[in-house]
Parts: sequence; C-alpha cells; structure tokens
Amino acid sequence: MIHINLNKSHMTDMLGSLPQRVTDAEVRAPIALVRSPSHHLNHALRVPGLPEQARALRDHLTAVVPRAVADTVLTLASELFNNAVTHSRSGGEGGEVVVAVNRLSDRIQVKVVDQGPRDRNGSSPHLRQIDLGREGGLGLRLVDAEASRWGTFHDGGRTTVWFELDLPCARA
Repeated sequence: MIHINLNKSHMTDMLGSLPQRVTDAEVRAPIALVRSPSHHLNHALRVPGLPEQARALRDHLTAVVPRAVADTVLTLASELFNNAVTHSRSGGEGGEVVVAVNRLSDRIQVKVVDQGPRDRNGSSPHLRQIDLGREGGLGLRLVDAEASRWGTFHDGGRTTVWFELDLPCARA
C-alpha cells in the first residue's frame, strides 16, 4: 500500500504527476519484426512528460530489465524519453509518455510512445548530420550505435521510437 501525505502542499502538486501502470494491450505488445513465441514478459509505464520524471522511469526499468543489458537500456530509454519531452506534445501541459518493455526469448525491446509532434510541420525522429556547433542532435546517434535494431512509426497521432538489444546469450 502506498501512502501519500496530503498535508504537504508540494505533495498535492505531485499527485497529478505520478507514473501509472499501462494496461492497454496494444501499447504493451512488442513490435513484430520476426515470428516469435507469443509468451513474453512485458511492462508499460505512463509517465508525465516532465524532465524530472526520467528518474522514476529509470527506477522502473531497473526493476524489469535483465542486469546484463540494464545500463544500455537505461541510457537509451532515458535519451528517448528526454527527446519525447523536448520535441513532442508530451512535453506540454498535461503531456504523457508511455514506455513499454518487452522481454522476448532472445532480446529486449523498448518502445517510447509520445503524443506526436508539437506542430503539424514537425518532423519524424531521424538521425541528424553531426553539427558540433548545435546543441543536441546526437541522441539518436547513440541509439543507432548501441541498439541492435531501432526504428520509428506513427499511429493515431502518436510517435513511437523503439529499440531492441540482443541478450548476450542470444548473440551469435
């Protein structure tokens, strides 16, 4: 049981920004790249689109991903969460980001789902040319370098950026 002391004013402000477990089967389901067994462990968390929620996200991920890939999962998921907060409507007032983790037989898949671009002319997440004079723009390069596979897709106004990490025993 979780007890929240409502007598402290800063705690009442935080009530609307607590992470919530996601039960939507479509969001929790893995992206099917190849045929795999239908049994997999998955977890999904809906997090308010606030930069300070990155820690709650990392705490949740630490509890559900295998230790062998935890550092990489935490780094890449944090990067994608921060991108969602920075570049999508998820970072606006009342915005949310959903992060789903699927453990398949030979890999871990992480999906970060945001509420879509801030404006109609917003671009899809993509690798940018390296420009050392520009702040940012290297996060997806990190994902590209560290993930076994990654991609993006758009559905219902939402943007999903996903990555997979092969589990060490599954690598050939």
